[in-house]
Amino acid sequence: MPDTRGADALVAEIGSTTTVVSAFGGLTGWPESDPRLLGQGVAPTSVAEGDVTIGLDLARERLEAVTGPLEPALTLATSSAAGGLRMTVHGLTHKMTAMAAREAALGAGGVVEYQTSGKLRDHDLARIEEARPGLILLAGGVEGGDTETVLHNAERLVAIAARPIVVYGGNSVVAGEVRALLKAAGFRVSVTANVYPDVDELDIVPARHVIHDAFEEHITHAPGMERIASFVNGRILPTPGAVLMASEALAAAVGDLVVIDVGGATTDVHSVTDGSPEIAAIATDPEPHSKRTVEGDLGTFVSAQHVAALLDAEEVPDQLPPAIPEGEEAVEAARTLARTAAVTAVQRHAGRLVHHYTPTGRQTVARGRDLTACRLVIGTGGALTRLPGGVETLEATRATAAGGDRLLPPADALCVLDREYTLACCGALLAHFPAEAVVALMRRSAGV
Repeated sequence: MPDTRGADALVAEIGSTTTVVSAFGGLTGWPESDPRLLGQGVAPTSVAEGDVTIGLDLARERLEAVTGPLEPALTLATSSAAGGLRMTVHGLTHKMTAMAAREAALGAGGVVEYQTSGKLRDHDLARIEEARPGLILLAGGVEGGDTETVLHNAERLVAIAARPIVVYGGNSVVAGEVRALLKAAGFRVSVTANVYPDVDELDIVPARHVIHDAFEEHITHAPGMERIASFVNGRILPTPGAVLMASEALAAAVGDLVVIDVGGATTDVHSVTDGSPEIAAIATDPEPHSKRTVEGDLGTFVSAQHVAALLDAEEVPDQLPPAIPEGEEAVEAARTLARTAAVTAVQRHAGRLVHHYTPTGRQTVARGRDLTACRLVIGTGGALTRLPGGVETLEATRATAAGGDRLLPPADALCVLDREYTLACCGALLAHFPAEAVVALMRRSAGV
């Protein structure tokens, strides 16, 4: 029997190891409607088989075994199946434009393989070639400021053999000159707003949108993805970028928050906050309102050896778990790795107080991300939502009652799970349905 409730949308999240297809209803007709998850189907991602649609079709088949046949009004997708969008970023100074470019790249869901500041040299070009980026983000100079460095770097990029997409987010005074130079050399070039228009001012959201466009072009090169692009409505978003977009929408409704996603290969931490006024008064560098960090050495499967090396000897599992752990011993091993990955990733994401001793006495400054105003911590992804003890793992990422120098979420922050595993899906849904309806889905899943 067909499902008489129908589906407003199907969203496929095509990951490196698993593909999840989720059906949603009640998104139209808000506020009278009742937004809800109708069901999910899960299958192994089939990149290794040469066609990601094999895994996608199986996941949908498993979904419809529960819901009955579905004819969705929209079919959407997020993906990290091609390994994410490999990027290099280049700016004028490490603490200014290069940092801003990196924030834009990570916030869009990119994988930053190499970063430089100042003028590109021969060894930098060699590293760019080795990184095989799908996109280069070129920045440099505040508005009306330096132009020499970014023009030099554009000229040097002509020497590399590859022709990835170049996004220019530097001083707009020379944007036309940079575009003409690189296009004449065979690059595809997109110009966006300066990511660091003035001292202590970031403007990275426009660059994130341009990078999302480039990601969709890049992702179609994964085996079978060109078929998916032909029937998906709207752009295919990078999964981490979709999670950050969902986090931003949820934070607008419930307040500052942190989202933690422990995966098989990496652990992503997203935060949406301006921090506390007290910490802002002593901060040394600007931070974006929305931030993502990705830890490439923290995961429960591909990166399991790296995580195990962080454990005390008595905690190291006798055998590291498979991608999808089964059995009590494997589940407990994965749980131990997930906890260590989450705690370590949040500590790396967070800033800290630094004390300087001067002739006039001790001075304290804040460096990095301030999470002290984040009173909500959410766990998403398979490791946290499907393994036991997810909430306890999140609680371990908070500051202790004794305090300390790290700018972590407070000791009494609420820790919840994205129980229905829908945050990435909600990031894709935001472009097609009322934000309030999509936020209702997230709040339902997290119970907030």
